[in-house]
Amino acid sequence: MDDLAPDTTGRRQPDPRPRALLHTDFDGNPAEPDDVIADALDDDGCLERAPGPIAILQDRAADPAGRLLACRALTSWADPLGYDTVLQAAAGPDDVVWHGRSADRFFGQDDTFGRLADAVGASPDMVDERGTAELRIAAARALLSLTDRVQFDRHMSSLLFREIVEAARDEIDATVERGIDRLVSGERVPYDLGLQLALLTVAMKTYDEPGANDAS
Repeated sequence: MDDLAPDTTGRRQPDPRPRALLHTDFDGNPAEPDDVIADALDDDGCLERAPGPIAILQDRAADPAGRLLACRALTSWADPLGYDTVLQAAAGPDDVVWHGRSADRFFGQDDTFGRLADAVGASPDMVDERGTAELRIAAARALLSLTDRVQFDRHMSSLLFREIVEAARDEIDATVERGIDRLVSGERVPYDLGLQLALLTVAMKTYDEPGANDAS
């Protein structure tokens, strides 16, 4: 889980506030946060749940993992605070408060930006209703600009919708160029940067073949 905090026994337990808000389904039963977040998209459940995650995300004293989960929820629900927080995180990826609170199973590397990519990718159905379509594109572009710096792995695919790829041509071109420079320099990159660059290049070729040929 990515919102766990140690208890007095040394075991990691959900922070009480996100546990009540995002580990509990709409019938009051224990549930996985990803399921709660997805279910809240039905019947405007996200509007009912949003005030709690907003309070957590705005509380600088809250557990960072709980703030990450709150950000993921709000972003998935196309909430402007969620997108704004993604933009802020992308502006300072090395300093983000929840760095290291979620790690992938294969490389053991921080995958919090991959989780945010999934959240941005999950939100298109709500943006028109909430008036946040431009914020979603901005958040996606900001994340794509980090491709050469942080791990996304296959979470990258969550951002590769046509409307995002077409809007982010400049970011994709620049990050692919920087990423290739890292790979050919012989620098040891602790995650599969080649995969991330390949996913971007394939997406560019799918939606903009001349641009993809330039990038490659």
